[in-house]
Amino acid sequence: MTNLARTERLRLVDSARRAGEDAPTLCEGWTVRDLATHLIIRERHPRAALGTFVSRFDDALKQKADEYAEMPFPQLLGLVAAPPRWTPGALPGVESAMNTSEFLVHHEDIRRAAIEWIPRRLSRSENATAWSQAKLMLLPFVAKADGPVEISSPEFGSRRIGKKRGSSVTITGEPLEILLYLMGRERHALVDVK
Repeated sequence: MTNLARTERLRLVDSARRAGEDAPTLCEGWTVRDLATHLIIRERHPRAALGTFVSRFDDALKQKADEYAEMPFPQLLGLVAAPPRWTPGALPGVESAMNTSEFLVHHEDIRRAAIEWIPRRLSRSENATAWSQAKLMLLPFVAKADGPVEISSPEFGSRRIGKKRGSSVTITGEPLEILLYLMGRERHALVDVK
């Protein structure tokens, strides 16, 4: 069985190389180089990566980002393609949990920022993995909703969770599109929301 996190890592690197380091992404204010730097820091410098969420670590994050700003782009992409051996993602089962959504979504951040792009067709097994990831990402999404949320994908079924009261929302689409929507790419996800 193919590990989708590993496959998407390499697909992302290929798309990044073709787009170029100065190309925009869906991550506001980030170029492809910035996104690659984020992925490297996330895996290689966990303390600095905390700066993404905790202001106390802002200086460590900025320092690492400045170090990678000097690195040639092909070398930077080489670091994204080949994670360190000691990363938590190297542990059995952890790589999929830690990286599948990250690489799926950030790959689309590169692809969909282009002027012209077309939706990808994932294989059935890749879609099944994306569906599993979408079900996981539903939990934090529901925490911010004022009522129940249901995700529905024709081939994979549906899942509904959330408060009993409040307005309900149903998000229907392909698993990758639902995942993108749940992870904040609402304007770029090809879903039906009712």
